[in-house]
Amino acid sequence: MTTDETQNLTRIHHEARSAYEAGRQTSDGIANPGDAEILKTIGVSTQFLFDCVDDFSRYGEPDLKTFLALCDIRAGYFREVQHGAPPSRTVGECELPPKTEEFDGIAWLPRMIRKAECFLHGCLCPDIMYGCAGDRAFVAKHQVSLPDFLTKVRDTYGNPTRMAEFLRSAR
Repeated sequence: MTTDETQNLTRIHHEARSAYEAGRQTSDGIANPGDAEILKTIGVSTQFLFDCVDDFSRYGEPDLKTFLALCDIRAGYFREVQHGAPPSRTVGECELPPKTEEFDGIAWLPRMIRKAECFLHGCLCPDIMYGCAGDRAFVAKHQVSLPDFLTKVRDTYGNPTRMAEFLRSAR
């Protein structure tokens, strides 16, 4: 992302936190129409902004640095791979692997990979957040960050064997 985009996202995040604290606690009310349009130009939804602000307000994370990093990764994918085109459909929660599903003995990994892929593609349903409390606990347990995990999913095309190796090498 450009410096201007990072500055805009920082302002948008700050204003969304103020709006949230003032009681505008819905994805529709978290950003003004102009800011929602700015998010749209990088493939980021107001729902993702809301989820990040909501979780930060309640749990202290994800912080601004993480929000910006995730937006940067999504923006790059949106521009370079999707050529600015929105996804053709949304992936619902029922299409995600269950939380209990394992790969190579690592619980949550199949779900986490799929959520990361859907976030990259911009097709994650609004009821599911990439970077939710469960995801944050998963990456903390494996000593990686949400942006690092997302980048690795992008770079390995979500290959579960390579993702398991990545998690094991991070410890």
